[in-house]
Amino acid sequence: MMNKIKSYHIWLAFSLIVLTVIGIVSLRLPFRGDERHIVETIRLFANNFNFNTIKDYPEVTPPFFFMFYALWAKLTSSSTESLRILTLIISFITWQLVYYVFHLFVKKEFHTLLLSLMVVINPYFFGTSVFVFTDMLTIMLSLVAVISFIKDKIILFVIFSALAILCRQYSVIIPLAVIIFSLFNYKGERLKSRNYIVSSIITALPLLLFFGVWKNISPASGIEKWIVPNSAFYNLDYINTYITFSVIYVFPLVVLFFKKIKFSYTTLFISFALTIILFLFPVKPSMATLTFTDYKTVGFVHQAFVEFLGNESLWLKIILAFLLFVGCYINTELLKNIYQDIKSKSIDKKLIFILLWLLFLLIMPFSYQVWEKYLTMVLPFLTLGIYLFLLPVKGELNN
Repeated sequence: MMNKIKSYHIWLAFSLIVLTVIGIVSLRLPFRGDERHIVETIRLFANNFNFNTIKDYPEVTPPFFFMFYALWAKLTSSSTESLRILTLIISFITWQLVYYVFHLFVKKEFHTLLLSLMVVINPYFFGTSVFVFTDMLTIMLSLVAVISFIKDKIILFVIFSALAILCRQYSVIIPLAVIIFSLFNYKGERLKSRNYIVSSIITALPLLLFFGVWKNISPASGIEKWIVPNSAFYNLDYINTYITFSVIYVFPLVVLFFKKIKFSYTTLFISFALTIILFLFPVKPSMATLTFTDYKTVGFVHQAFVEFLGNESLWLKIILAFLLFVGCYINTELLKNIYQDIKSKSIDKKLIFILLWLLFLLIMPFSYQVWEKYLTMVLPFLTLGIYLFLLPVKGELNN
């Protein structure tokens, strides 16, 4: 008992200290990336909190994030500093939820701490913990939704899944993962599975309502401002990008993975074939990035590789191909494990984490934008999914 209390208190203190330092250093910094137009849209909502604003505003993401921050702005101030303080508060809650979802499954408290650190200690998680982006609120709502599913709190699952989707459309991976899990688990728990399938469908209804209001998947002004005409409908290079760079962001688990798993020629062959196919769709910035920004890469790691190895250099291509192969190998093993679980009818809720990751890979190519930062949304689930694949949980969940 004392170890659990001590472990959580360490994380609590770490979160408080680090976020306080981040706040002190960053609160008055100039706008970062998309922050300027996001703050402008929040102020638009704060000054015109009505149906007409919801009907048309200059963004392609749903309105809940802007409404939530606009309400804070009306209660406090619409200054950038005030909005960043709200982000810090949300981030503190999110960091505790990251720890909690790991604590539910991981028996060793030291491992819980290490996994939590691996998720938050990256430049994107630090950045989204203070700057006014849609990511941290989406991650917080997604974590609550997934935890609610794990704990069988179906009403909370519906509420927080719907809100996550109303922050970022790609949060639809949560109800989709639950539907797939429920179908796999249908024979074992018919009533519960049926309830989760229906509730998952319900979570998407608010977004569909907005589609009706907009008569499109986003407001007209947002589409006009951000969507590049004649851009691809489905971008396979995004799958390459996220598999490739996920290897970097969960690298300690990658090392552990290859220490623990048995070599498989079948996995090797499948991974090699997938690598060849996906490498035909190379890592590159989206048309939106090239059109609306000065960036020529998909994020910090890609930028570092380009600067160190040279853009379009042979060594860059070799490194990216190797990382893609490693990622394909890991994902093939994860898929094989899912197949074996289904075949042996040993379905349990840890499956949800890998389903979320796989659906992320399949859904994100519909986006107009590709960026390493978007991995932060699914990083806690991917991390826990790989860990539980390597060190399966036994017995009841922790409280």
